[in-house]
Amino acid sequence: MNKNKIKMNIFKSVYGVMILIPLTTFSYICYEQHLHKTEGNEDLIKESFYKKPRQIRFPSSENIVLRLFKKAQTNKEQQLKRHTEKIISAKLIKPKQSKKGHMRGGETAKHTIFKSKNKINIHEKENKAHSTKKAIQVKLSAYIAHCQEGCTGTTRTGIDVTQSIYYKGYRVIATDPSVIPLNSIVEVRIGGKTFKAIAIDTGGAIVGNKVDLLVATERDAINFGKQNGTISIIS
Repeated sequence: MNKNKIKMNIFKSVYGVMILIPLTTFSYICYEQHLHKTEGNEDLIKESFYKKPRQIRFPSSENIVLRLFKKAQTNKEQQLKRHTEKIISAKLIKPKQSKKGHMRGGETAKHTIFKSKNKINIHEKENKAHSTKKAIQVKLSAYIAHCQEGCTGTTRTGIDVTQSIYYKGYRVIATDPSVIPLNSIVEVRIGGKTFKAIAIDTGGAIVGNKVDLLVATERDAINFGKQNGTISIIS
């Protein structure tokens, strides 16, 4: 039993020595390398250790603002330069003039003046004709389209007047064609009232200067009665 213990202790001692030898060798090699690297740098190490630390200089706010302003101004100038170059290099495209319905100014002006002259001349002729045309003294009575005997609702010229007492915006009258021709447009004056009418009907009792005015109802015809008036032929 004691012999086994002695052998175990010897084994442990030998094993420990075997481990320590490599570690010692490695440590010595590292130390030699360190001495080789630091050889001749003792002064630099001392100088760097004892030397006063440098003062760190921070840029002032004024310098920062100036630098940013200069940078922004440079960018603005570059943008302006590029914009100017684009404007100079751009090609101006003229819009194509459409030939459809195109007329020269002189022609249009002449055409317009020609129309206005025609209109003025027409009015002047109408006014002259109206002023120079002699007014015809007439006796007017009234009639209706619907009646018990002899009323068809159609005029001598074939116009149906059962729905309206107007034709083309004019009042309807029956006349003697030998005095006032059919389809004549006239101006009728009764008392202080004046209106335009068109002669598109005749009647058995309408002879000479007698004129019948178409009204809507029998009551209107009775109220109208017989009146004196004047008629001027317009056309």
